[in-house]
Amino acid sequence: MEKLNRRSIVGFAGACLLGALTSVTQAQDTFNWKMFTALGTSDVGTQLHRGFIEDLDKASNGRLKITLYTAGELPYKATDVLRATATRQVDMAHIAGGFMSGDLPQLNAFSIPFSCTSLQAFYDKAAPAIAPIVDPVMSEKFGVTPLIHWSNPAQQIFSRTPIEGLDSLKGLKMRAWNREQVQTMEILGGSGVSITPAEVIPALQRGVVDGAFTAYVTAVAWKIQDVVKYGYAINFTLSHELVVINDAALAELPEDLRTLVNNKAKEWSTQYRDKVIDASEKARTTLTDAGMTITDADQPTLDKLREVTAPIGDDWVKANGEIAEKLLATVRQSCS
Repeated sequence: MEKLNRRSIVGFAGACLLGALTSVTQAQDTFNWKMFTALGTSDVGTQLHRGFIEDLDKASNGRLKITLYTAGELPYKATDVLRATATRQVDMAHIAGGFMSGDLPQLNAFSIPFSCTSLQAFYDKAAPAIAPIVDPVMSEKFGVTPLIHWSNPAQQIFSRTPIEGLDSLKGLKMRAWNREQVQTMEILGGSGVSITPAEVIPALQRGVVDGAFTAYVTAVAWKIQDVVKYGYAINFTLSHELVVINDAALAELPEDLRTLVNNKAKEWSTQYRDKVIDASEKARTTLTDAGMTITDADQPTLDKLREVTAPIGDDWVKANGEIAEKLLATVRQSCS
């Protein structure tokens, strides 16, 4: 075998040393990131986000430090979060799917009435099924990729007067937080009014609206039981939520930290599921214990609701194309 000359040996040794030093440097690098959520500091979602990033800090031995900012701590509205993450004003964020509808309307399938009404089905079936559809679109168009798909509890109806069926909704004015809820109330002979969360309770107190669409957890946070005494459980829609990361930020991490982030995201998907389901059940109990009467819509009523609101989904698919059609079909099949 031909002997290596002195220059080759020195060059080889130098390359090995440089490689070793580079590995050590990468292993010792500390990354300081920002994460934003438009939720408040005490929200269940915020608590979950905080637990997730604290786990990343601990598991990385302090190499990945993420500071969580909540509503009002950074100058972003909920509708700004996607673009703030895309431009890396923050490295990670929590984005509500409904607030992406202006930029990515084809991904808003969970806002379609009764497309998915079960939290268990969302987490166990729908979330893994939609990721191959949703994630590439977000990455290609905005350079942002979901780490965790999660959902807030289903939307119910809370009202100042008893609701005993669909006829009870005729003529009522309901606070709605998306276009689909407004459309549904119009179909049922009522009306929907867009009101910010902070204005809901004063509007109910003044009689500006007769009731509101929201989830049990949010209703408890608002203390809605102090102003209305009736709930009508229909599981209208779930709220698709995402924990997302800027693609460039993830790519800058050493391979071991990238792997850690992805693995921890998978672990925490289960935590999000368990905590949200538990919070929803406890919130309903809190409302009934406070004297609220909550009536579960019977199956014929739910079937009728699906029937009369079906055109909303049909029109949405026509307006948003092939990806929307595929996504809505996937959601419905996963949650059926």
